[in-house]
Amino acid sequence: MLDLVDDEELTHAIMTKGIALSLARARFFVNHGIRILRYNDSAANMSVISPALWREYILPHLQDFCAQAHKLSPDVRIYCHICGNILPIAADLAASGLDCIAPLDPLGGFSVSRIRDVVGPETVLMGGINTLSFMNADTADITAEARRCIREGSRGGSFILGSGCVLPRQTRPENLLAVIQAAHRMSCGDQREDDAR
Repeated sequence: MLDLVDDEELTHAIMTKGIALSLARARFFVNHGIRILRYNDSAANMSVISPALWREYILPHLQDFCAQAHKLSPDVRIYCHICGNILPIAADLAASGLDCIAPLDPLGGFSVSRIRDVVGPETVLMGGINTLSFMNADTADITAEARRCIREGSRGGSFILGSGCVLPRQTRPENLLAVIQAAHRMSCGDQREDDAR
């Protein structure tokens, strides 16, 4: 992190090498029939670095990766996984060449609705459920949270329901089932507001 401030040349060289390795890995996956690629950059969020540093050191390399990875096959789709607060860079992420933004971690201090407002309907969104809800909420509450995420995320655009990050080891199985059932009911057209509190 200190190199972001102390050594610009080294930081860009490391990022360039990282993108080259990521593209080699992407090429391997595409050559073996995989068309959904995950760009993982959990530390590149506004809970850790500033929007200015992100735009200087992360964005140009992310754009390069997306442009080159999309050339590997016409049906490649790229989604990112950036935990924490991404609200200040959401528009940049949408314009970077990514096909989907994830995991929309509410612990980063924003809602699915706020991200949808920023990126508009063209960007696919994924995630949104607080990871702690899988462990601590009762099934009624996590069902309501899942339904709210679906309503907010699919407002004018495509949305994939998921957790805001990796699920805790203590995740309650009944909460996973409740989320699956909520997604199924919503996809079948049950948009009733009966879970509102």
